[in-house]
Amino acid sequence: MDAKQIQQLDALAGRLENSGIAEYVKLSQRTGKILWLNFISGIARGFGFTIGASIVLAVIYKIISYIISMNIPYLTELLREIMETVKNPGI
Repeated sequence: MDAKQIQQLDALAGRLENSGIAEYVKLSQRTGKILWLNFISGIARGFGFTIGASIVLAVIYKIISYIISMNIPYLTELLREIMETVKNPGI
């Protein structure tokens, strides 16, 4: 091997070290740790989804309330029915 090839191999080895492949291989051998990390990330995603959906639905509710307060003839009646259904779904 000449000096250029050795330099290229050294550069490649440096990039592989910086990429974190060794840590990934170590992690992949610990099933319990992977399960725990996936469990925690699932809880975080579920919590984020719940908070995000609540905010979006609250904004939609406020917009509908504003439209109802404008007293547009047919639209107001329809939106009032929808809001009553949302407030009292089983009745």
